[in-house]
Amino acid sequence: MARQLQFKGVKSASLGAKISIISWYCFGVLAAAWLTFSGPEGANPPGSRGRQVILLTCAVIYVIRATITLFVFVKRKIPWWEAAWGGGLIGFVLFAFLSYGLVIPQPLGIMDAVGSLLYLTGSYIGTASEYSRHVWKRHPRNQGHLYTEGLFQYSRHINYFGDLLLFGGFAALTHALWAGIVPLAMALSFVFILIPAHDAYLASRYGTEFEEYAGRTKRLIPLVY
Repeated sequence: MARQLQFKGVKSASLGAKISIISWYCFGVLAAAWLTFSGPEGANPPGSRGRQVILLTCAVIYVIRATITLFVFVKRKIPWWEAAWGGGLIGFVLFAFLSYGLVIPQPLGIMDAVGSLLYLTGSYIGTASEYSRHVWKRHPRNQGHLYTEGLFQYSRHINYFGDLLLFGGFAALTHALWAGIVPLAMALSFVFILIPAHDAYLASRYGTEFEEYAGRTKRLIPLVY
């Protein structure tokens, strides 16, 4: 199922599904903000104002990045059930992170600095890797070939690694131990489901070209795994 979902070479605009995904994300962010700032305290809810600004900024950046990724970089068909499941799940994560983190009273500290750095680094890795591959694939001479340049020379799935850093940083900013379940669950899904399915598809499509690439490049974490 994962291979059919993510990596089968069926191209489609899937505008409705993409709009649905972004709508789920926006709903999660707006719902958390409304619950936080529409209470009896009004514009001054409990919590650290600095952390509130950082968390909301992170949420907005994520939605903007996701919109660009879906509507510019993603060319494959996205089925409606994937839009409902995947969009709803991430929308819920955004809601949960914000609902808890926006009311945490502790002032900003080292954990927040580390979380912000991880979030920004992950965002950059994800966007930069997808953008460079998108530009490379637009050249006719590269059609039918595997992209192995840019950040992808350090990891076959460097965009997934960016997601792990991003959500790890986001989880740290909430100051909630349970939030760590999210990047952990993502890592497990990458290692045991998505990466094997993706690699199988790439091997069937690019053959020797992929085998040589896989032989010199780590799967997920540069220099480690």
